[in-house]
Amino acid sequence: MPNYKRPTLKRGEYKNFELGRHSAVIKKVKLAKTTTDKDKFTIIVKGKEGESGIYNLVFGTDFSETNLNYILASIEDNGYEIPMLDFDYNEPTAKFLEGKSVYIRVALTDWGEEEKPGVTEFLNEEEFEAEE
Repeated sequence: MPNYKRPTLKRGEYKNFELGRHSAVIKKVKLAKTTTDKDKFTIIVKGKEGESGIYNLVFGTDFSETNLNYILASIEDNGYEIPMLDFDYNEPTAKFLEGKSVYIRVALTDWGEEEKPGVTEFLNEEEFEAEE
């Protein structure tokens, strides 16, 4: 076990990622529905400093396949082999994504009345390491 470090966040307290690019780990993928009844993955990512973020991958849009392929490219660039799977809105895809290291971009996103940092996209290694 690493050295003891007293928790600084209260239980249930949420720490956003800073704006920019980060390495993260997909902690959980939930199969869910949008308000318009489209299938979606709610992807929860965690950072090295206890940050958390959520990304919603909506299926049935013009960008669904492209966005899922960026997630898979990010996973592959972190050293994982991509298996021959039917990657779609299904339990095997969700289970494969969980626990994988990824690269993400965090930008300000609209949360009703205010803007907050949110995961806006998954990056491949080249995008992650590119100069800003």
